[in-house]
Amino acid sequence: MQKVVILASAAMISVALLSGGVAAQGTTDKIEGTGKELKGSVKETIGKATGDTNLELEGKVDKVEGGAQNAVGDLKNTVGDVKDKLTK
Repeated sequence: MQKVVILASAAMISVALLSGGVAAQGTTDKIEGTGKELKGSVKETIGKATGDTNLELEGKVDKVEGGAQNAVGDLKNTVGDVKDKLTK
């Protein structure tokens, strides 16, 4: 599991480094949102496995928050793309 997290993180960091301008702000939100979703999945899985309903619920909340942050990142990226096209 730890290797998967490291590989996913490296891929997301690469995307962020290759991005520029306003779109990079959206990329940062998407990276953080994906991290929250991943953390939520782990919490939810552990909560289910151990019968800890509070941990399972925390995981579900983290997943929703991460998804929302990803949506904000998408919106920022779209605004950045439109801004770039208007200034060219």
